[in-house]
Amino acid sequence: MLRTREDFPFRALVAKTRALVAPDHLLLGAVLVLGWAALIAWTGNGSVGWQARLCADADAATAACRVVAPASDGKVL
Repeated sequence: MLRTREDFPFRALVAKTRALVAPDHLLLGAVLVLGWAALIAWTGNGSVGWQARLCADADAATAACRVVAPASDGKVL
């Protein structure tokens, strides 16, 4: 018996795809992405980020402020 587009697995895949790209799901995804981007922009990243400001005041005793040496040394500074 030959399979056609009318088979159940194909219809189920189409139904799942349509549900996934429904406007309410796309809106939720867009809100999450924009919220994440706003959080990163607000807290800063790179040399002006919260971690850089925190480590500037620390004496590198905090684990997040330590610099990892290359793997050949095997040391943590």
